[in-house]
Amino acid sequence: MTKMMRLTGGALVLTLVLAAPLLAQASKGIAVTAPRPLWDAINALEAAAGGTVNYEDVPYENPADVQDYSTPAQRAAQPQGWQLLGPVTGTVTAEIPVPANGAVTANDLLYDVNLLLASYRQNHLPGDFQVEQANGMLYVMATKVLGANGVVRTVTSPMLTVITIPTADRSVVGTVQAIFDAVGKATGLRIGVATFPFWPSQRVAFGATAEVARDALARLFA
Repeated sequence: MTKMMRLTGGALVLTLVLAAPLLAQASKGIAVTAPRPLWDAINALEAAAGGTVNYEDVPYENPADVQDYSTPAQRAAQPQGWQLLGPVTGTVTAEIPVPANGAVTANDLLYDVNLLLASYRQNHLPGDFQVEQANGMLYVMATKVLGANGVVRTVTSPMLTVITIPTADRSVVGTVQAIFDAVGKATGLRIGVATFPFWPSQRVAFGATAEVARDALARLFA
């Protein structure tokens, strides 16, 4: 409602002009219970809002952060003491605001991811994360983990490693693996490709000189 005042015959008159009713902002509920609930919640957010969010899991080290997912049949078929360990199941929930025009900005997406992360923290799930904007995307990276000795320690994303790989004609999968191999050489970690959206025969001429690994990947995919 807009208030307008004017003088009429020496009197002060208050005129009320009704504005168009404001549209209530819609929202979408995200509720995930899974061994990696933040990852699954981020996938649900991408499907609902669009945008690209990269996620790196925490390095699970303490028995309190994992559980045995083996079935009785699996245990019966294996040597005594065999376990199928995975991250402990947890829940992440959030109400994600959805703009009326459907246009989700980078800052909107950042806000939404932080809502999910707040739920993750509130539920005291393993480790902790930080969110960064880079290469036109968001990166959710582990920053803390409960160590095997029961003490929380700081961790750094291996994809922040500065790498150099010679320019060469490779398959796209081979190029990604070359980047991972360079990270592994610098950190001692073994990183492999699990699933990939490109045909193995697709090739590209690519190299990197003193470049952060995640930026090299973003440049490759761009």
